[in-house]
Amino acid sequence: MKKFFYYIYIPALIIITFMFSGCSSAPKNKELTSIGTSKNNPLLQYFMKMHPDNEVILCRQEDVNNDDTKDLVIIYRVSKNKNAMKVVIDKHQNYKCSNEVPAPMEDQLIKFKNIDDKDQIEIIVSGSKNGQVGYAIFRLENMNIVNLFGSDMEDCC
Repeated sequence: MKKFFYYIYIPALIIITFMFSGCSSAPKNKELTSIGTSKNNPLLQYFMKMHPDNEVILCRQEDVNNDDTKDLVIIYRVSKNKNAMKVVIDKHQNYKCSNEVPAPMEDQLIKFKNIDDKDQIEIIVSGSKNGQVGYAIFRLENMNIVNLFGSDMEDCC
């Protein structure tokens, strides 16, 4: 019985203690919202100032134009039946918006990947509309979002 106590109970107690202490000391970013960034993000604030009537659905930050500053990719609601996407570029705190492209209506996802090992990072967007799933791979070129490749994106936007 003592062996059981020493070999099972004590290690289990130690593991449980570490699990609870790890959870309670985990950093909590209270400013990170469900859209993917802080409401205090200057790029998001710039977008909201320029587009006060558009609800932001999702955004992710990455250096998409390879200038060593993080930019913000934003999917937002244009109307009840239309979503769009823009990139807000940070040029030394001088913000600019890219062109607008259609974006998925539901289950939006933004990922970044340097697919071709060139300078710019590609933006991968996926989502759905009424069960129709699609995705597209974009790149920002001269402040224009260029569709490099996609599949069924027209059905989910």
